[in-house]
Amino acid sequence: MTRLATHSPDRVPRVALLRSSAGLYGADRMVLTLNQALPQAGVASRLLSIGNPRMPVQALHEAAVAGGQQAELLACRGRLDLRTLHLLRAALRRQGATIVHVHDYKSATYAWLASLRLPVRLVATLHGHVDATRALRIYNRLELGLLRRFDALAVVSERQVDLLAGAGIARERIQLVDNGIPLRAEDLEAPPMSREALGLDAASFVFAAVARFSPEKNLLLLLDAFARVADGREDCQLLLVGDGPMGDAMRERCTALGIARHVRFAGVRDDMPSVYPRIDCLVLPSLSEGMPLTVLEAMSHGLPVIASAVGDVPRLLSGTDHGRLVPPGELGALVDSMRSRLQAGRAFDARARARVLSRHSPGAMANRYRAMYESLGGWAHGVQAA
Repeated sequence: MTRLATHSPDRVPRVALLRSSAGLYGADRMVLTLNQALPQAGVASRLLSIGNPRMPVQALHEAAVAGGQQAELLACRGRLDLRTLHLLRAALRRQGATIVHVHDYKSATYAWLASLRLPVRLVATLHGHVDATRALRIYNRLELGLLRRFDALAVVSERQVDLLAGAGIARERIQLVDNGIPLRAEDLEAPPMSREALGLDAASFVFAAVARFSPEKNLLLLLDAFARVADGREDCQLLLVGDGPMGDAMRERCTALGIARHVRFAGVRDDMPSVYPRIDCLVLPSLSEGMPLTVLEAMSHGLPVIASAVGDVPRLLSGTDHGRLVPPGELGALVDSMRSRLQAGRAFDARARARVLSRHSPGAMANRYRAMYESLGGWAHGVQAA
């Protein structure tokens, strides 16, 4: 889509991006990227973060502020806090919002309740349902019920279109919008971090996972697979970047499998452009995904990727030279793919990098969302600013 040259102030969509975050993971980074890119596409956006009372640091809000973005933190004491609802309505009035764009099930609830008394349109992006716990399954069913009341839905994988249509949501209200990632030249050309600083051997072949340590990422299976691949070898290592509720179980599994000396836990990092060049293959054995940003990031650095055939991962890897799909949850297939990659050695995937650079820029994503906002019609008046 061609970017508009000028934007009349009274015709600019005023969008509140609403997110309840548990950290700074893939969907959170996508929201930050979108909030940064929308103004350049002619959209006045503001990130409203619903506070998490269990987190001492509100990472999403702080990252937005540190990046100079328009952002506001809404205090919240639990699952449904009436005070938070009042704060949300007040924030929408101050912004003069015309559209509330939500990014998770909790935000969908607050946005719908707020919209009962405000003239706003509702948009939701589904980043991929996660059914790891009974509470989340209930949330997902409630969210689907709410989404039938939304004006437009964005999904990040073709399978989600079919799932939503099967749940009774009209296809014409569903749009596939590819995620975008920041593609600054300085990031792609960042000086690589030394392997020694990451606890890695200079000569080793390094597999890596960059993910939240949660059940749906299936990282215990990756540890089982790596144990077989590394058995009797001293020339490969596994780098794990992230954190989450499965962290202790993963460390225990490493000890039980006897691979602790081959595995490095690197924690959550904000310097991944310097880390990716020290990785030889990204592995993502997830049970559920939408369009994982970590795969896009790895592709932008030309890394070979081994990933489960879930969500939109098959479409992403179809345009690569060294991407390989495995059935989700199948240990043998994952082991075979990792062994094949180790035997083939290091490689640079030029097609993967070119695909990301051409199709997944922040500007392209922002323009697609602006088109979605404009397709709603009747959004120009919105909430009267206080």
